[in-house]
Amino acid sequence: MGVAAGCYAVAMSVFGTTTSLFLADAVHAGPGLIGLYFTGCAVAAVGINLVTGWLSDRVTDRRAALAATALAGVAGALAFTAVRNYAVVFATGAVLLSLNDAYISQLFAYVKEFAESTGREVTPFSSAVRSVFSAGWVVGPPTGLFLLAHTGFGLLYTSVACLLLLTALLGRWLLPAVPAPPGPVADDDAGDRGERRLSGMRRALAVVPRRTWLLLGAVTAVNVADQIYLIAIALYVTKDLHLSAALVGVMAGVCAALEIPLMIAVGRVADRVGKLRVVAAAVVLAVVFFCLLPVAGSAPVLIALQLPNAMWTAVVTSIPMVVVQQEVPGGTGSVSALYSSTFPVAQLLAGAVTGVVAAQAGYRDVFWICAGLCALAAVLLLCRRAARGADDGRRRAPGAALRYAPSTDSIESRTEEDGRDLT
Repeated sequence: MGVAAGCYAVAMSVFGTTTSLFLADAVHAGPGLIGLYFTGCAVAAVGINLVTGWLSDRVTDRRAALAATALAGVAGALAFTAVRNYAVVFATGAVLLSLNDAYISQLFAYVKEFAESTGREVTPFSSAVRSVFSAGWVVGPPTGLFLLAHTGFGLLYTSVACLLLLTALLGRWLLPAVPAPPGPVADDDAGDRGERRLSGMRRALAVVPRRTWLLLGAVTAVNVADQIYLIAIALYVTKDLHLSAALVGVMAGVCAALEIPLMIAVGRVADRVGKLRVVAAAVVLAVVFFCLLPVAGSAPVLIALQLPNAMWTAVVTSIPMVVVQQEVPGGTGSVSALYSSTFPVAQLLAGAVTGVVAAQAGYRDVFWICAGLCALAAVLLLCRRAARGADDGRRRAPGAALRYAPSTDSIESRTEEDGRDLT
């Protein structure tokens, strides 16, 4: 599982750091077309991810979904080795690479089911697997850029295709099979019959508690801030501070390296301290980080700020997903896909916000927007208390729509979370 996650992480980190260069240098696309590519892929990724998650809960073996999404990435990477037509590249990214993006939600759905079936605690196990992705971002970008500089895009994306092919083979034939999770049990009253008429993704979205929507809103706000940071930090360092572009690579490597032990540590203590308490503290730390960033004017200070950056990132990229999986009844694939869809939505919003704010005020001021978004996330987390009371009352009502039979581990973890939830 670690090797499969690592191969996928390295492949995606190479895609993430070279696609803009590929579009500009190989496809000869202008800034407008490059922006259109990322916007179109973000929109397509949301729908494809949700549909893939719903379909994956209808198959008996989730390993088939892991292999299919990874093979879509293989086809996309091979297309990038030969195709130089913008329309074909756009279609490849919007369909094949968006389907490949769904691999991560399927992997963490599998991680949850595997942990529960083997008696492991979900939170630390999921955080340990998530830390492998940070390790991939330590290794992937410098290796990919080295290959690009010495061999070109052809060999680079051929290597990415090989990594994703290995990911598909590991996912389908070497990972152990896990038993299918229990399905929904419906009541016989009229309310249940009306709810059963909802099909597919409509039913999956209908059973999401309001407190979970608030959590997803908070995660989306923080992810928008994170995406704005990733877009603007290189330009801020080189254009506003007039420092070397190599500093940006050092900052990214330091942050990713720090995230690995922090994710493992957070996964071990989150259940004891309270998962939502840890998430709330991380969001507050993110506000502090983005408030300090505009006043940091030297390389040592920017590198030192990567410690709080890694701390809040380690929490927000791992713990909320476990909370959503525990709170939302139904198929694990659909739930994980719902959570993962916050990332392309955040990418879409971040591009628009960064362009407008940077054009009007400058790159330094976009970080104040990031701080405001994280503060909004903190407010949404505080609103969970009232929403949770409303959801509890609805579940106790005689006409409750659907009853699910989660595993004993899920019941215990949910009860513990309800008792320790800060908000």
